[in-house]
Amino acid sequence: MTDNSNRIKNIPLKNIRPNPEQPRKYFDPDAMDALTDSIERYGVLSPITVREYSEGQYELISGERRYRAAYSAGLVDIPCIVIEASRSDCAILSLLENLQREDLSFLEIAESYKELVKKEGYTSRDLSRKLGDKPYEVKERISLMRLDPIVRKYIRSFRLTERQAAALLKIHDKEQQIEAARQICENSLNERDTIKFITELIKTDDDVNVHINKIRDIKILRNTLSDAVSLIRRSGINAEYSESVTDNGQEFTIIINN
Repeated sequence: MTDNSNRIKNIPLKNIRPNPEQPRKYFDPDAMDALTDSIERYGVLSPITVREYSEGQYELISGERRYRAAYSAGLVDIPCIVIEASRSDCAILSLLENLQREDLSFLEIAESYKELVKKEGYTSRDLSRKLGDKPYEVKERISLMRLDPIVRKYIRSFRLTERQAAALLKIHDKEQQIEAARQICENSLNERDTIKFITELIKTDDDVNVHINKIRDIKILRNTLSDAVSLIRRSGINAEYSESVTDNGQEFTIIINN
C-alpha cells in the first residue's frame, strides 16, 4: 500500500462505487438527515477517501456517510483524497478509519473482523498487528458472531454492552439464548445484573442436566438387569426380577430359584 501524494480532486459521484467491505452497517436516519441538510447548505467540508480501481473509476474507502448524504443532497461530484491501495488494504483502511472515529458498534467491528478472516485469510494475529488490538481481543470479538441473529438484533436495538453480549454467548441453547436476551432487554438489566442472571440461568440448567443424566443412568441399569435375567432364563435357570420403591430409593431384586 502506497500513498500517492494524497491529492484532492473533485470526482463525479457516479464514478464512485461503495466499499463492499464497509464495516458500518447501520446509519442513523436522523443523523443522516441532519448531515444531508448541512451538505445542502455548506457542501462537503471534509473530503472522502477513495482508490482508483480502473481508469476513472473509484472505490470508496472512508466517508460513506458523507458519500450517501451528498447523493441525497443532489450533488454531482464530491471532494476526494485519492490513494493507492489494494482491495484488502481498502478493507483494513475502512475499518481503521471508522475505529479511529469511534463510529462502529462492537458488533460491526466483530463482523468486520470475521469478514477479513474469511475473505482475506487473515489470522487473529495478522489483524492485531494491522489494527493494534491484542490477538485475544480479536478472537473474542469474532466469537460474538456466534450469537443468534435475533440476539444480535436485541443487542443493537437495546444498546446492550459488549460484556452483556459476551455473557449471552455462554448460553449454548439457541432458544434459551434468545429468551435470555429478551428478558435482559425488557427488564433493562445492567451489566452486573445481566451477568448474575445468566450465571444463575446456566447453573439451574446444569442442575437439570445432572438430574436428567441420573434418570438416564437408572434406565440403563434397569435395562441391563432385565437383559441379564432374560439371558439366565434362556440358559434354563429359573430367575425372577422385580423392582420396588423404598424410602431410600429404588430397589432392584433378582432371585435365582434352586
